[in-house]
Formats: sequence, structure tokens, C-alpha cells
Amino acid sequence: MIIQSKQTNCILLALLMWNPLMLLLLTKSWGITAVITIVVIAISFMVSTSQSLRVKVWAFNLCALSSIAFHSELLFREFLSDKDIPNLYELHGKYYFNKPFLDKEFRTNEYVSSYKTNCQGYRIDNLSNAYDSVKTCDWLFIGDSFTQGAQVNYNDLYTTLLFRNFPDKIIVNAGISGAGLYDELNYFKDKGKTLRPKVVFLQIGVFNDFFNIKERSATFQDYLMENSNLYRYFAFNFFSTDSLPLGRWTEPFFPSKQDNIDYNILFKDKSKVKISDMEAFRTCINAWKKEVESIGAKLVLFLIPSKEQVSPALLQEVMNRYNIAPTQLDMTAPNRLFENVSKALNLEHYDLTQGFCKSENFPFFNQDEHLSASGHTIVATELTKHLQKYSNSTKLLSVRNSHDRYPSFYEGNLLYQCQDLDGGYLICSQNLDGTNRQILAKSYEELVHPIISQDGRYLAYTEGNQESCETDVIIRDIVLKTEHRVNNNKQYAAIPMFNHKGTMLASPIWNRNKVTPANIAIYSIERNCIIKTIPSKVECWRPIFTNDDKKILYIQKEKYFKIKSFDLATGAISEILSLPFDIWDIAISPSGRYIVFAGNKDGNWDLFSYCLKTKQVKQLTKTKGNEWDPAFGTSDADLFYAGTFGINDGVFYKKIKL
Repeated sequence: MIIQSKQTNCILLALLMWNPLMLLLLTKSWGITAVITIVVIAISFMVSTSQSLRVKVWAFNLCALSSIAFHSELLFREFLSDKDIPNLYELHGKYYFNKPFLDKEFRTNEYVSSYKTNCQGYRIDNLSNAYDSVKTCDWLFIGDSFTQGAQVNYNDLYTTLLFRNFPDKIIVNAGISGAGLYDELNYFKDKGKTLRPKVVFLQIGVFNDFFNIKERSATFQDYLMENSNLYRYFAFNFFSTDSLPLGRWTEPFFPSKQDNIDYNILFKDKSKVKISDMEAFRTCINAWKKEVESIGAKLVLFLIPSKEQVSPALLQEVMNRYNIAPTQLDMTAPNRLFENVSKALNLEHYDLTQGFCKSENFPFFNQDEHLSASGHTIVATELTKHLQKYSNSTKLLSVRNSHDRYPSFYEGNLLYQCQDLDGGYLICSQNLDGTNRQILAKSYEELVHPIISQDGRYLAYTEGNQESCETDVIIRDIVLKTEHRVNNNKQYAAIPMFNHKGTMLASPIWNRNKVTPANIAIYSIERNCIIKTIPSKVECWRPIFTNDDKKILYIQKEKYFKIKSFDLATGAISEILSLPFDIWDIAISPSGRYIVFAGNKDGNWDLFSYCLKTKQVKQLTKTKGNEWDPAFGTSDADLFYAGTFGINDGVFYKKIKL
């Protein structure tokens, strides 16, 4: 009903816009900005006397309808939140990207997967901190939902599997479900470039990357889909016009012959629409090449086949249902176009079709069109074959991202700290091949810096809150099953280290009132007390005993952390190494000729060696990640260490030449 009384308009409009329920719910769901905007509009119409009655009538009806829409949205959010369709994306003008801080579980009759994103919208595992951002990368993978992989867990993604094979690379997965080649290109122009990748891998799928190739801008409907829970509910449940004659998505095949002529790259007949898309594919890939090479990076393309190219049975099913004859199809047309465009632009490219066809395990879900865990494994395996030129002697020993750190080698086993999936802190040991894993200690308080005496009798570790520097050093007698604290009630301590005889333990210790800095204390295991402290007016950390147990090396803070030496017999202190950057995490080689340490030379932590005889420093790693916590194996060539590479982390092994 149209209200034509000016006074009535003002009264009803005031009631609509100043409704307490609306203000309360609107502020909660839409924010104060929306409330202020609506109120200002309402007031402006109520106080205005210069507008005609007709304008006021239309304005009133518009506001009334808006009020109804707002009320409906807010009531849906408050009372039918269980019906909400999760919004996984944010609009960014000419593209959209994965929403940050997501923590969802997707469950269908074919899969259950955990889906988490960090503060940038990049996929992370369950133990990663969502507030940790990735600032740079070596390899940036961009693609649609086949790269995003929301149907599998983080550890099953092909990008995660690739990290296992190339563990010195920071690999970022920037898959965006439903994105086209131009959407992905606009993401790269806006955000991908800022990661400064060395190689950009563009995933192309026969499923839907060869039609409708054009640049898009966000529409009003897109903004509704992003911001309105109620609209998403109706869009997914009532507005959708998608028809699935086979009960699954079958792109690039369509039920209509004309649609196949226009859009199906595997269908021989071509219309102007299809020819235009084929040319648009060439144009878009050329634009990709220019953008990637403009930052000094390399563009690599790889092609994922469709289900029908892999499974003769599924191809026959589509042909029967859509009345398509074999003579109407050219099943290698997209592969040839991919090959020709790549070669014409001199781009490195990998067609994964043969690898998919030869696989014993079907790479896709049966109903869902996406890659299963087997499919992601195939992609990782095939890409690894092509990328061998990037491999080296680095090996990842960790099974998954569990914040493994502080490795040490003893009696053929690896000791390290990690976290459990339930949030508990673990100290574990395992064989070098990852078998015979044992949990030596578990707590929901932090357990870090584990070390075992060479005779295997004692286990020592740090317990407590590292961030607040409120930690204790615990020593456990593995034989007698007893344990006690090294520091007294007035002290904190951390990062213990045994001597080679297993009779003493060195550790940084500081007063609980924090008046004095951390100094190195020497603890007698037999006497159960601290017998000596290395004097220093500045903080000292990371003590280690020389191989003959006559000296303790440690780092001391001046302008930068440097390596100092303390003679246990004479008390003499000398400087071993000072560099124009911080030194941390020192280790002595089995021969006693070398020190390996972590150094912050280029804004991240790399590993370096120092020859005690020649006084020469050699950089052992130079990556975009962080390598630290070095520990030697049985020879000077065997080096274990921990590291973080973007979202991925773990314990690593590397053959080195000193």
C-alpha cells in the first residue's frame, strides 16, 4: 500500500528506522556504520520539506522495503543461524579470494575435510597460528578449486606433498574455488606479486578453464552473496538453476548440443563463441607471462585433465546421456591448445593427463568433480618428476606440520620436541626413517629444548611459558623414573645441555625478578646443585660443551650475539666469533674442528659453519625460510636442524661439506 500523507510518512518512517530491535540487531550484525547510515537517511527525509510528496512517497516505500529486508536478514542471523551457508570468499573488485580466519569442516557422503585459513586467506593446517602471515615464497601455485582442494585435508594437498619433496622451498597455495584465468591473474596483480615468488605455477583444468574466458567485475548480486546470509540461503536452495542430469557436474560437457558447440573444448564443432574463447585463452596466457616476468619470476603451466579424459566409463556415460557420438569428439583438443600456446610463448609446461590415466587409483571423487587425496598425490608425483632440477640433499624427517624443533642425535635415534593434534606438547624419539616413534614426555604446558645424555641415562628439557620467560629446567632419571627441577624457587631457566660424560648440565638461569640477565650456570648431576656460574653483565644463552668437556661455548649479547668460550678449569673467558649479525643455536662437529650455527644475515635465519683452525665462515643454506637448531649426527657431514618455510615446518637432514 502506498502511503500519501506527508505526516503519516514521517511518523511511520520514524517508527521503522528507530525500532529498538532493529537498532540492536543491526548494530550486532552489520556494525555501527550501517546503523549510522540508515539513521542519517531517515532523519534527512523526515526533516526535509523541500521535496515533493511524490518523492517522499517513493522514498518512504524504499525505506520501508529496506527495513523489511534488514529485519528479515537480522532475524535469519539470530534465529536460523544453523541454516547459514558459509561464505568462504571476500570480494576484491575484479577478483575474489579466500576469506581469512576460516575454521570449517566440510562433510559430504564422499569426504570429510578440515578447512582453515590464516589472516591472509591462505590454507593452513590445524596446528598453525592463523595470525602468522606469509611474507614471501619461492613457489606460488595459483588455480581454481582443483588447487584450493577444500575436499581434502591440508596434509593431502598436492602443494603440501610437494613440500615433502622440496623441503627448502616456501610453497604457497593460492587456489580459489570457481576462479577463472582472469580472476586468478587479477589476484596475482594485487596480492600474488607481493610474495615475490621465484616461480609461479598456473594450474589449468580441462573441466572449465577453456570457456567463458573474460575479465569480470563484482556485481550487486556478488556483494549480496558475500554480505547477506539470507540471500545465500535462498540462492543455494531456491534460486539455483543448475541442472545435473547425471547427478554430477560434467563440464566441459553439456546436455545441449549448442552449448557443446559454444563451450565444450572436447566437442569438434566450433561456433564463434568457442573460437573467441580459444583466442582469449592465448591472450590471457600471454598476459600472465608478461605479469609474472615483470617481477623477474618464471611462469610454469600445468594441465589437469577432465574425468572423461581419464575414465572411458564416465566418457561413455556422458555420451549416452547427452546423445553425443564418438565422431563428434576430439579428446586431445585442449591438450594440443595447451601445448601450442605454451610453446609459442616459450613457457615451461607439463601436461599431467598421462600420469592421471596410468594411475591405479582413480584421481577424482565419484560424484564430486574435484581431486581426491589420490588425485593430489598424482599431481605431486608428476610435478616432482618435472622439477628434479630444483632438488638437493635436503630431506624432511617430520611426518607432518607439528612444530618439530630442537633435534638431537643419539644412539641412532632422533630426539625432538613437537605438538600433538590435541594441543599437547610432546618430547619424542624416532628412528631416522620415521619408524619406532616413542613419546618420552607429554604435557599441556610447554615442553621444549629436549636433550638426552650420551649414556641415555638422563633426559632434560625446558618446561613453562617461553613467551613470558617463566620456564624451569627439568632433569629426569630415565632408569630410576625420578625427576627434579634444576633451578631453585627464585630462578627461571631454559635450554639445558649435558656434557659428554653425563656428569654436568649447563643452562641459562636468571632471577625471577628479572633484575639480572640470563647467565650460564653449571649444574652437577651427582651433587644436585649449581656449582658455578659464568659471570656476565649481559644476557648469555645456548651453552654447549666442547668434545673434551674442558670448555663451554655460549652466545653473549653485545651489539649482536657472538660466540664466547669459558674454560672450566681456569675460568678464562675468550671470544670465538663475532659477526655483523646475530649468531644463535651453536653446535660442535664430532671432529671438534667446526662450529655450525644459525645466523640472521639477510633478515631470516640460515645455517653457517666456522672452522676453528682456519677461522673461515661458510654459509651452508641460503633460503627464504628459517633454518635453526643445528645438531650433528655421527660425522661432520651429517647435519640435522629445524626450520620453518612459510606455513610448513619440521626437522630436516642435510649432507654438508665443510
